[in-house]
Amino acid sequence: MNTDDRRTKQYGPATPGNDATFPAAPGRVTGSPDPNGAGKSTTMRMTPDRSADALPTSWQRLLALSGIVFAVLFVVGFLISGSDAPDYSAADQVWRNWAQDNAVKGRIGALLTLLAAFAFVHFAAMIRGVLESTETTVRGSVHLARVVFAGGLTGVTGITMAVIMIAGATAEGADANPVVTKAVASTTVGPFLVGAMGFAASLAAAGLVVLRSRVFPRWIAIVALLGGLAFFLTFFTLLAGPSKDSIFGYGFFPGFLALVIWSIATSIATYPGVATTASQTPTTAADS
Repeated sequence: MNTDDRRTKQYGPATPGNDATFPAAPGRVTGSPDPNGAGKSTTMRMTPDRSADALPTSWQRLLALSGIVFAVLFVVGFLISGSDAPDYSAADQVWRNWAQDNAVKGRIGALLTLLAAFAFVHFAAMIRGVLESTETTVRGSVHLARVVFAGGLTGVTGITMAVIMIAGATAEGADANPVVTKAVASTTVGPFLVGAMGFAASLAAAGLVVLRSRVFPRWIAIVALLGGLAFFLTFFTLLAGPSKDSIFGYGFFPGFLALVIWSIATSIATYPGVATTASQTPTTAADS
């Protein structure tokens, strides 16, 4: 009989499989007819050369820190992108000055935001795996983890599109047509609100899973829930008119801040578990 002895699987602070042994008789098909969420995929990932665990140790650690990379690039890119456009009713010269001031910064900000989105895709996939691993103790975690993943991708896509559109609106600098600049900049409200919708769903779902499973510290769950609520409030800017200032628009900043804190905190919390798992000496299968 072939055995794979004493395997342990960690997702950050969570340990869905600890010191497990897998027997498999030669010449026989071994199956696991368990319901969804029972841990079949996690079990298979605990065996040698399966899934992402076969990646080199350095790659696994880089993926665990992808949330920090995303947060840094996202903050810098967004802040220098010129996203604080003039009021719609501002004079043409004000719009020309805005385009001139952000002609170069807008392009740099767009590039950094694209790089942040690239890092976020890897971060979202990692967090999905961590949250799905709690299904054995908290029913519904797999579904909510999918919401976290899909909402996060929607959110980062919306914000990235808005920042790229701003770069296009300011590309001509002082030579920009203020009518065109105003029109392009004003349409960014759509991608921004779509991004807020995605992050609202993602953070709210993440907060619920963490709060129930304690896969991360409780305060991280509270940050995620507050961020989800803040992004949700921005939806109501449509009631005042997307081209006008609204008190609901101020929900974007605390939501943005919560997203950054959540990304950094979960990366830091996940890294020790990945490093510990990767540093363990694998046990090869032995015939007995």
